[in-house]
Amino acid sequence: MQTRESFLSRRFFDDQHYPYGFSRSGDFTIAEVDCLEQNGNLFRALMAGLVQNTTEEDEQFIRVVRGEVEAETLAEKTWIKYLKRSNRAPVWLTTRRIVEDDSEFDVSDDDLDDTFDEALEA
Repeated sequence: MQTRESFLSRRFFDDQHYPYGFSRSGDFTIAEVDCLEQNGNLFRALMAGLVQNTTEEDEQFIRVVRGEVEAETLAEKTWIKYLKRSNRAPVWLTTRRIVEDDSEFDVSDDDLDDTFDEALEA
């Protein structure tokens, strides 16, 4: 266990979910980015129970994360937003069109043979 000051002395980065940083993600405002980078290590340690000398503010934060009370401060709201965004399922974009009735794409062998024969004659 470490003191809360040791967690606050390091900047917080999440290279797994935000490899280009919080500020470039478009998910957070400038104030939220500053809050995450300054307090993120402390918030993560509080969730894991690794902080020795917790304050009343820390206890309130833990209650918010557990869902016992609503988030009130910028730090609490930002951390809840971070948790929701980092735990969401990845979005996969594709250009494939899914067709329920694919009858317009049905081609018989006779159609192919006729087209092939016509191409050879030309």
